[in-house]
Amino acid sequence: MADKKEEIKAFNRLNSERIMIDIAKHIEAGVPYIDAVVEYAATNELEIEVIGEIIRKSTVLKANIYREAEELNMIEKLVRLPI
Repeated sequence: MADKKEEIKAFNRLNSERIMIDIAKHIEAGVPYIDAVVEYAATNELEIEVIGEIIRKSTVLKANIYREAEELNMIEKLVRLPI
């Protein structure tokens, strides 16, 4: 548990905006959202739970990951009103 707290503190020292930019570069290259986040975590030796803190703060990234998870049938689809 102490290791997790240390990792979160180290993560908080990173600029969350920079992390979003790095993830966005992967997405622009055609990598799916979920894969981009997992790849970023692996490349930077961060646990996925730590990256989850950034995702929770970004409504756009959170919505896109949620939509992708629905399309992949990883979670139950929400009923949405037609636009």
